[in-house]
Amino acid sequence: MADVTVSPRRLMEAMSAAQKLIAELPDDERLRHDVIEGETQAFECLDAYAEQAIADAALVKQARERASRLEARANRNRAIVSAILQGLQVKRTERAMFTASLAQRTEVVEVPTNEELPSAFVRTAPDKVLIGKTLRSGERVPGYELQDKTDVTLTLRTG
Repeated sequence: MADVTVSPRRLMEAMSAAQKLIAELPDDERLRHDVIEGETQAFECLDAYAEQAIADAALVKQARERASRLEARANRNRAIVSAILQGLQVKRTERAMFTASLAQRTEVVEVPTNEELPSAFVRTAPDKVLIGKTLRSGERVPGYELQDKTDVTLTLRTG
């Protein structure tokens, strides 16, 4: 870690001192660098903030990796819960900590003949919400049909 702690006050003081020196120096970057390095704490502040940013980025990376592993574990456990309920041939059960239920949901799927779709069902693209409502009410919508999804949906509710 740098010799200087991350502090906005110290940074402002170091930058102010460096700016005063820069105003008196010729336009020579190497000279400017060496004078600032020797006369101010600006580069120490730079080091402190950069090291903190690097450390924070590493923590963010670790947190994302951990979150990804937790999400995968949760998905595996949800699949197991779903398989247990399916194996027991139970669609819903209320337990002390949760209620689990399985549902076979439908989704709107475009079929090859959707050119016949009436304009009432079109925005700038087909209005799949309206199409779904219409299909679920039992009406026909040319070019669309309801199909069962290939998987079941597990719902876990707490409280």
